[in-house]
Amino acid sequence: MRSKLNLFILSLLLLTVASCKYGESATNTHSVAPANQSEKTAVAQSDKNQPCVNLNIATADDLIKLPGIGEGMAKKIIDYRAQHGQFRRRQDIIIIDGFSEKKYRDIAEMICVK
Repeated sequence: MRSKLNLFILSLLLLTVASCKYGESATNTHSVAPANQSEKTAVAQSDKNQPCVNLNIATADDLIKLPGIGEGMAKKIIDYRAQHGQFRRRQDIIIIDGFSEKKYRDIAEMICVK
């Protein structure tokens, strides 16, 4: 069990490093929608005016719009959020059972957390 945990932590660290661009920090670079809009929608605006789905408030319908996310995975994301609280980083979505690194890479630029 300990070796699985160590492997998971190592994988998460490697993914975090791999997802960062050279010379940039590992922090989320997406801006947050204005407070009056953030509760109405899960879509926040990034610095480049490309919408991102906020994992902490997204509905199942919002999540299903992402490539590779179906009803089952959307339910897992929402259930995880209900049981464990808000996501701290967008990379944390990989913790969810059945969510692969490839799937994360495919949607990484489309998701954000607040």
